[in-house]
Amino acid sequence: MKVAVVGCGWLGERLAAYLVKQGEQIIATTTSPEKLKQISATGAEAHLLEFGKTTDLTFLNDCEAAIFSMPAAKSNWHAALQTLDLSFPKTVFFSSTGIYPQSAGIFSEEQHENLRADLAASEEIIRTKFPQTNILRLAGLMGDERNLTNFFKNRAPGDPRKVVNHIHYKDIVRAVHLLLESDIHSEIFNLVAPKHPTIAQILDIPGDHTGKSTRIISAEKFIQNFNYKFIHPNPQYFSR
Repeated sequence: MKVAVVGCGWLGERLAAYLVKQGEQIIATTTSPEKLKQISATGAEAHLLEFGKTTDLTFLNDCEAAIFSMPAAKSNWHAALQTLDLSFPKTVFFSSTGIYPQSAGIFSEEQHENLRADLAASEEIIRTKFPQTNILRLAGLMGDERNLTNFFKNRAPGDPRKVVNHIHYKDIVRAVHLLLESDIHSEIFNLVAPKHPTIAQILDIPGDHTGKSTRIISAEKFIQNFNYKFIHPNPQYFSR
């Protein structure tokens, strides 16, 4: 399958490398010329792409799928995307579980009220342009150098009893491949590890580990649709 990974940042680069290993033909784009060599090292075909500025888009011709990995919280790509004269049979967009209210509760894809405006706007822009898009709402991205030990290397966490909603990138890339191989379209899925330890538990901070604020994002819909078993189900052991 010829797949475009549009916006090859930290996650996009790992996704491109994974899909290449699965035998897919990957076209990966970046806005940074200095990243072309690094992206090419994954085995993907690397191209510069800036919506509204890049005029020759023939490298995207005949792509059977496109994965949009632009910053979901930013709007600087909205207008240019709407003028994009391309079509793809399958599309995936990376949004964020930050779209849900920052309050206690268990949040699923059925939550439609009090969504974060900037993320909801990006999802709507994508869905308007490509109605078939499957939206993946990603929890806090973890894996490799991205871990709480590094995040709090030079500072203490403000609330160590806070319950986390994290996802390992290896589960994301696997989930994307499952979506590409399926006939599912126009759905929204949360991607988050099913276990929710506290920051204190992850960092081995002594004391009371009882969760102070319980804001839980549920991945049950994805689990049920794909009978999915997480490679890394517990953020407490992501870096072990």
